[in-house]
Amino acid sequence: MSDFDTIQVGRGEAFPLGVTKKGDGEIQIAAWHSGIGNCQLRIYSENKTVKKIRMYGREDIGFGDIFSVSLRGEGVAELLQGLEYEFVSDGKVLPDPFARAVSGRDRFGRKGGKVRSRFVLDEFDWTGEDWVRLPARDMVLYQCHVRGFTRHSSSGVKAPGTFAGLREKIPYLKELGVNTLLLLPVYDFDECMRDENGVELGRVNYWGYGGDAYYFAPKASYSSCPENPGAELKSMIKSLHQNGMNVILDMYFTGLTPEVILECLRYYALQFHVDGFRINQDCMETAWLRRDSVLSHVKIIGNGWADQPGDEGAESMLEMNDGFLVDARRYLKSDEGQTEHFYHRFKEQRRGVGLIHYITQNNGFTLRDLISYDVKHNEDNGEKNADGTQYNYSWNCGFEGPSRRKTVLRTREKQEKNAFVMLLLGMASPMILAGDEFGNSQKGNNNAYCQDNLITWLDWRLLEKNKETFEFVKMLLRFRKNHPLYHSDRMLTGMDSKGLGAPDVSCHGTEPWVADFSYYSRELGIMYYGSYFEDQTLYFAFNFHWDSHDFFLPGIEAGRRWEVAIDTSGQGVGEIVEKKAYKMAPRSIAVFKSGPEQAKKENKKKSRKRASGK
Repeated sequence: MSDFDTIQVGRGEAFPLGVTKKGDGEIQIAAWHSGIGNCQLRIYSENKTVKKIRMYGREDIGFGDIFSVSLRGEGVAELLQGLEYEFVSDGKVLPDPFARAVSGRDRFGRKGGKVRSRFVLDEFDWTGEDWVRLPARDMVLYQCHVRGFTRHSSSGVKAPGTFAGLREKIPYLKELGVNTLLLLPVYDFDECMRDENGVELGRVNYWGYGGDAYYFAPKASYSSCPENPGAELKSMIKSLHQNGMNVILDMYFTGLTPEVILECLRYYALQFHVDGFRINQDCMETAWLRRDSVLSHVKIIGNGWADQPGDEGAESMLEMNDGFLVDARRYLKSDEGQTEHFYHRFKEQRRGVGLIHYITQNNGFTLRDLISYDVKHNEDNGEKNADGTQYNYSWNCGFEGPSRRKTVLRTREKQEKNAFVMLLLGMASPMILAGDEFGNSQKGNNNAYCQDNLITWLDWRLLEKNKETFEFVKMLLRFRKNHPLYHSDRMLTGMDSKGLGAPDVSCHGTEPWVADFSYYSRELGIMYYGSYFEDQTLYFAFNFHWDSHDFFLPGIEAGRRWEVAIDTSGQGVGEIVEKKAYKMAPRSIAVFKSGPEQAKKENKKKSRKRASGK
């Protein structure tokens, strides 16, 4: 007698759909497919059919197109765990869109066996998770592709290209200073691209957007244990939470009803403890998300939201689009007429809506390529370089591609630092593209959607080669974390609303209090007045002209002086500005903080030590 002979088969309920564990001794399986008149459940072990079960339909459960069955018996969950199943109606195989795992896609980019659903019924132990959801204003995001992050042989992890491999890199992420991972799709999508007739094109859907997908099933080929990728994903999320970090999943829905989308998002929020989602807003009426009892408590990232009354939604509705990317890139490359645009972007806030700013993302150039290429180089994509955007707003600093010219390298180094200051010290929550912090390149490919190779896999050897860049990013993130400006819930007004002596934020040019937004201006000063931010004033000086300029800094509180906190040209850091003017090097950014009068004496000591050679 087989183990299945001890299982009692009975009528199930119409909902919930998919496979549901209803206690230790009962499993319910429910399927919905429009227009079918009968349905059979087939269960497989090692690709062999072990059980065929007729499912109950309309006459038994009262809903058309829904079929359900209940399996009862001692140890039924353990019996089914890991086995495959599918639905069959009139000889036609039907998928289970609610499947929690699938088989047949265990190796990325390689056609496997028949794709079937898999029973996942084990429990996960979340004990000791210590889960804290970060406020939106404190988030520093890191956009990451699970496979590409550790697939390269230089990653040094035990399970390259998997959830477990990413988990091994958590100490690195903590050292860097990011606290929120935005993961490209981790649900089980079909990466083998096909045309409209189902013929394989010989290219991979590396990113995971579009195509045939099982949205409830974590991707088997992203797991070192393809039979249960969900457990490995949960272990990764638990470890991230234990280290004070949050996780946001990029979910690109096609072909699902709004009701199923809501159920899918709730599933990841409740069962995987996911902190939020980035969604394509055209998939449903997003007002439903704000009213949902579960999803109203997680972060939802979209391309654009209307202002919300008061601060309602500020911690849950976040906006992420290319507005900052375009303005920051154009100002970085010294285009005319960009000073005013960048000023508003750098201090940008929204009423009741969180903002996420980025200069690079998966779709486009990496940061190193942004300063190394004037045009895209997508020849490897097999589309004759016709794919990808033509509008990169990039500048190669005088030479296309890799260069050994010292002048080119010096300019690129400064431009890279400039970009990080613009991104990481603005008011919006910043997002770093994985690998930008150590000079990752895609060789000028700005649309690497089909590249599962060295073009998209992070080369961790670059971390040592570009250690200075990595340390600079770490320093900026420490600066952001430690300064009260970035953790204030105050909406900037541009006025001295409390009568403290200066506006909370103000705009300047090379002369204090005189902003220059003329077409040819490339000089900008921005001051955040410390009396509004725990008595810590900051002044940002941007000079994106190709000549040096004297910046006359505004007067500040009595008994305090301007101290150079950051200068991307490498001059003067830590010194007190003795004169009224500070000479800004070409294409550079300097950040000044207000320091006490006694720091002037320390500054003189440093100068004497340098003069004596000590």
